[in-house]
Amino acid sequence: MSTMAAVSGLLISSDYINIISNNIANASTIGYKSSRPIFFDMFTHSFYSNIGNGYGVGISNVVQNFNNGMLVETGRDLDLGIIRDGFFRVLDSQGHVYYTRDGQFSIDKNQNIINMQGMYLTGKNKSHSKSTSNSKSNSEPINLRNTFILKKKPTSEIKLKAILNSNFDLNNIDGPDNKLSKSGEYVNYINIYNKKGEQEEIKVTFSKKEKNKWKMNLESNDSNDEKRINDSFDLTFNSNGELTSNTSLNIQSKNPEKYENITLDLADTKEQFNANNSFENTSQNGYPQGTLKTFNVFPNGDIIATYSNQQEQRVGQILLSKFINPEKLQPESGNLWSATAESGEEIIGIAGDQGLGHLNNKVLETSNVDLNKELINMIIAQRNYQSNAQSFKMEDKIINTLINLR
Repeated sequence: MSTMAAVSGLLISSDYINIISNNIANASTIGYKSSRPIFFDMFTHSFYSNIGNGYGVGISNVVQNFNNGMLVETGRDLDLGIIRDGFFRVLDSQGHVYYTRDGQFSIDKNQNIINMQGMYLTGKNKSHSKSTSNSKSNSEPINLRNTFILKKKPTSEIKLKAILNSNFDLNNIDGPDNKLSKSGEYVNYINIYNKKGEQEEIKVTFSKKEKNKWKMNLESNDSNDEKRINDSFDLTFNSNGELTSNTSLNIQSKNPEKYENITLDLADTKEQFNANNSFENTSQNGYPQGTLKTFNVFPNGDIIATYSNQQEQRVGQILLSKFINPEKLQPESGNLWSATAESGEEIIGIAGDQGLGHLNNKVLETSNVDLNKELINMIIAQRNYQSNAQSFKMEDKIINTLINLR
């Protein structure tokens, strides 16, 4: 029996050395997770004795260490690292699903986001709420085909916060900083975009009529266009300077082929005593056509594109997967794992939600192999192998002695 124990020790020590060697070989592999064997002892009973005899050693399982590797900066937009739990979910050309911690991605000729093996990174091509997560049907290959051009958008909403001097003297036209065009008027300008994607300047004139009452006029700069924007509205404020008349005004387009109907939001416009007339804040939602300059991946997986027209737009979202028992995932070639019955049900969700980790872009997760520990384990495994070889030699001598008995 001791011969079999020595043989099993040799075989298992060899397997242990193979596992250690594989860890060392992948010390520089992005996203690699180290492994270690779980040993168990074997006993048997002889027919001439009730005492249990050691029969050798075996390996019951090889456990994968899913502790995070170190994140290193690369400066590349599509290099992604996962902080804490989760896997990138990828599909091969046959639709088979795999999982990886290797965040090295690129864009193929069809504008799909793929890994280095050409597998498709999955997620959503449009962002969705947290309530729709954990559904395999919601996860699809991310494609950026329709994101390289951002179509022009005509202005349909203007937000304007104006500060008007409640003590404005109708007979006093001093104060060039207030852009007075004539007695009792304050003039400023905002820019909008028409349906052709062209920028137009809108002249905004506030004319004080009496205490707490103003008239607001908006006029586009194209005086030759009879259908240009040219609307007026009456504004009324209370004694606290708050706007009591309608704060949401509709600028009806007289030329629907050129302009959208525009909603003007004056909710934050106020009268203040002895204040300088001014525009504190203006914004509008129109823009010209733009081309993609770059994109960033946010911690929740949102892919935000930045365009040449200074606009940003969400163009997709990377979803992550996790498992109750990731140690039971089946390792595959190419820094991949596949699901097994023992790994549990796949949970798909948004990064940062449901216990999933966050994403970090322009970084990669290195291998979590500890070379110092692996080299020490290699020495131990080598000594175990040599010791079992000596045991085998001793058994061989004993057997030869028995054979040579006369």
